Amino acid sequence: MSLNTLKKEFETRFSGQPRYFKSPGRINLIGDHTDYNDGFVMPAAINRYAQMAVSFNETESLIVRSIDLSETLNMNLNQLEAKGQSSWGNYFIGVLVIFGERGVPLKGIDCVFTSDVPVGAGLSSSAAIACCFAFALNEMFEACFTKNELVDIAQEAEHRFAQVMCGNMDQTASLFGKAGQVFKFDCRSREKAFHSLNLNDFTLLLVDTKVKHALAETAYNQRREACESAVKLIQSKYPSVKSLRDAQLEMIAEVGLSGKLKARAEFVIEENERVNQAEICLDQNDLTGLGQLMWASHKGLSEKYDVSCPELDYIIERSYGLSYIKGARMMGGGFGGCCIVLIQSNAVNDFKRLIEAPFSKEFNSALEFYQFELVDGTEEVIN
Repeated sequence: MSLNTLKKEFETRFSGQPRYFKSPGRINLIGDHTDYNDGFVMPAAINRYAQMAVSFNETESLIVRSIDLSETLNMNLNQLEAKGQSSWGNYFIGVLVIFGERGVPLKGIDCVFTSDVPVGAGLSSSAAIACCFAFALNEMFEACFTKNELVDIAQEAEHRFAQVMCGNMDQTASLFGKAGQVFKFDCRSREKAFHSLNLNDFTLLLVDTKVKHALAETAYNQRREACESAVKLIQSKYPSVKSLRDAQLEMIAEVGLSGKLKARAEFVIEENERVNQAEICLDQNDLTGLGQLMWASHKGLSEKYDVSCPELDYIIERSYGLSYIKGARMMGGGFGGCCIVLIQSNAVNDFKRLIEAPFSKEFNSALEFYQFELVDGTEEVIN
């Protein structure tokens, strides 16, 4: 949606002079479910955005209009509290509440927003909204929070107001992204190592299953709890282990982890190492090696972490062995959403033709495909 459309929508509803902001969604090349284990990930910001027009108003209210849903949130600043768990308004309410808790004197806010980050695709549509609003408030209130503090605020809004116990990857990618680059991110130290993505004759293609299975958020939180339980058992013999980031495979055997806890812990340890290896592959321009790591990542997510689903596995199974595909994996929290495919640029249409009709017949659902550019992170848009 163009800035002019956003501007016109604001003018029809409010009287102030707004400022404009945009925050991107993200891909994650490799490293899923490692972020809340203090591990490593490799995200990048993409040219799908949450966009907002924001101004102060003369009331004591937060008023937010969603263009896409034709819905309006209107809450008194003295009565800000979470709505139903799945409400988009929680991201705005949560961010504003946390600003107030951190000592920022609140004022009434008018906001109109839209987003073309697909919901449920694993591209962090919620983080894009929370980061965009947090960045906007930081500028308008002149609160002087650092970008890392804005990451914390947006993440806390997800935890407390949407009840999704996410890590900090999504918010970091949205706020810190750089055009043309992915970055290896240490979720504990917050160190970022940026790498140009030189794919030569290849490209990254997102294949959106357009499904999000029920209980996805509950299952996500259960995976996090399983990891925390595994850490507690490992700590009984290795007290220096603070998270699965610190654990090694031999520790799992030594403390007798078994069943699902064993599988969950093994996956996280192995996935962290795959991110480290992917960084080497990027530096050496080794796309074959990178692709092998992507296949292995999906196998682990599907079999050990149990967060895939029939639709995602169907796409990966039919991608494997095609000469023009180097690697593919599900991406994001799981139970639906997207696969990311490292594919020869001139073969994208062939792959679409190969997979679209059989998938539709198998699942009575249509796939959607996204190609994208890697872009800079959250910013104010000067009108």
